[in-house]
Amino acid sequence: MKKSLVLSLLLLAPAWPLRAATGSEPSIVVKTIAEVETKVDDTDQVKREPAKKVSPGGAVIYTISASNTGSKPATDVVVTDPVPEHMDYVDGSASTEGARVTFSVDGGKTFAAREKLQVRGQDGVTRAASATDLTHIRWQFEKPLAPGESRVVQFRARVE
Repeated sequence: MKKSLVLSLLLLAPAWPLRAATGSEPSIVVKTIAEVETKVDDTDQVKREPAKKVSPGGAVIYTISASNTGSKPATDVVVTDPVPEHMDYVDGSASTEGARVTFSVDGGKTFAAREKLQVRGQDGVTRAASATDLTHIRWQFEKPLAPGESRVVQFRARVE
């Protein structure tokens, strides 16, 4: 059975079920955490804390976990996430382990590999898309999500 998962991410999104359990069908539950890194006292160490208030230029780490709470494997699981409004994607920050990652520059209508994206500038000239042009990120899990299994994807975005 094919399952598709679309996640609209807010700065601080709570956990919510995206699929209701229907007998022996897969049921996907998604949890999202928005965090910032802060220095530990006067050391080089950093720790992550919930993102409560982020100043312009500050980066937020979005961690999204998808869990199969059903009794059957979930195949073709896709997590699509918008880059939050007034934030810019931090180039190269989307996790790729176990997932095919693609991006959108048109509000999530079409997706392609990062290096293939192009946009038309205000001058009418087509150019390679920059990180600030990205509107959505999509992860397509390469393997089914087994019952009881969770997978995590993440990315960073900087406040404009």
